[in-house]
Amino acid sequence: MKLPFLFTLAILYLLLRVMTVNAQQPMSNGDYIIRTNSLNTVSESVSDLGYKANPTPTNLGPIISEGVNYKIMTGFENLKTTLSFSVSISSDIIDFGILSPTNPIIRTVDLSTNTQGTYGYSVIVFEDQPLTASSSGIKKTFIPDTTCDKGTCGVETSAVWTNALTYGFGYRCDDLISISCDNSFTQPNFYRHFPDIINNDDPQSIISAEGADNQQARISYKVNTSGNQSKGNYGNTVTYIGIPNF
Repeated sequence: MKLPFLFTLAILYLLLRVMTVNAQQPMSNGDYIIRTNSLNTVSESVSDLGYKANPTPTNLGPIISEGVNYKIMTGFENLKTTLSFSVSISSDIIDFGILSPTNPIIRTVDLSTNTQGTYGYSVIVFEDQPLTASSSGIKKTFIPDTTCDKGTCGVETSAVWTNALTYGFGYRCDDLISISCDNSFTQPNFYRHFPDIINNDDPQSIISAEGADNQQARISYKVNTSGNQSKGNYGNTVTYIGIPNF
């Protein structure tokens, strides 16, 4: 039981020694001998009666084992650290024009992503407040975020919204190039509403993908008001943040 313990100490000592001095001399005592070549080369295995040490190089490509339904990679990929990642949107202003009661208005923008990183990315979204009237009055008037036809959609859960008597502001995501939209939007006419920072909602992922790829999705903004909605100019800010995976 003593040999593994002594061997572990020797390896730790060797690592410390390599970090602090330039010369790499063999180390030995009555129980072991350890030899090492240059740090940038692969040394051969060393052994004695009580042990055998095999080097683990860090500059080799991954070993790949593949089958019909699996792929296994081992080792270090040595990926570049300066791979590009970008997110762009076709328009930074959405104008709904003049709203009329029970007449839903839909406006769209296209969100594009480009990444060369193999680990993928996600895009999160949130709003700074509901659609709020620009007024100097103390009490703010706003168009509420939608809860969809049956009152079941929210910041994470989508639901159908087709009834002209269902009011509010919401959005959906549709894939244009590749598949990246959150799977809560797979059904047509399914919407949810933006997380509201004022209400302490957490930002939510709207788009995500793995691997290096170009993606494009269409974001549809929908607003519908009742006859009791106060007239005025309403607005808010929706923020998208692209986050590469590491």
